[in-house]
Amino acid sequence: MSQQTLVEQAYWDASYAAMKPTMAPAGDAVREWLEQHVPKAQGEQHALEIGCYPGRYLSVIGKLGYVVHGIDLTPAVERMKPALDTMGLRTGEFSHADFLKHDAKRRYDLVCSFGFIEHFHDWQGMVKRHGELVAPGGLLVLETPNFRGWLQRFLHRALDATNLRRHHLGAMQPEAWARILRARLRGAHAGPHGAVRFLERFAPAELLPAPLAARLE
Repeated sequence: MSQQTLVEQAYWDASYAAMKPTMAPAGDAVREWLEQHVPKAQGEQHALEIGCYPGRYLSVIGKLGYVVHGIDLTPAVERMKPALDTMGLRTGEFSHADFLKHDAKRRYDLVCSFGFIEHFHDWQGMVKRHGELVAPGGLLVLETPNFRGWLQRFLHRALDATNLRRHHLGAMQPEAWARILRARLRGAHAGPHGAVRFLERFAPAELLPAPLAARLE
């Protein structure tokens, strides 16, 4: 395990070896949230997912009209472009590369990651790096699982301790992401008229994913 990440790359490579690129099914909570909060692309707008394999939510964003791009360190990322082309999506570049070392040649209208930043010791730096890739006026979408509630912590410690150690619980705080990005946030109010929109559902907060959509200057 490197000093940067909580998970060995070999774990991800083995997990993805037999997994095909796919789209999250209808009824998936994060898919529904994306379809509700991410605006449809206007003209040719480009979206990048960091840690993109297997593309469950990037393909949803592609259905909203964005030209989709991805970066992932797993070799399976090479399957992404042909698979998403088959779905009828507009595809750009898919890079087999280390996000922390990758020299991006552009900024994007939408940058996203799903279940990514919480696997790093310096998750704050990861949030900042995400923000650096967002074009002025673009959208940053972050999502992590939420293990901070007492019920999730108890269940994972009792039944899933190995997996829990792969996650940095401090990273599972949308409010903290917003503070890190404050210098570029357009507006400062939660809700449909502000820059930051948090998922609100009638369910215990500790059982929900922790997403954030932020419009950046």
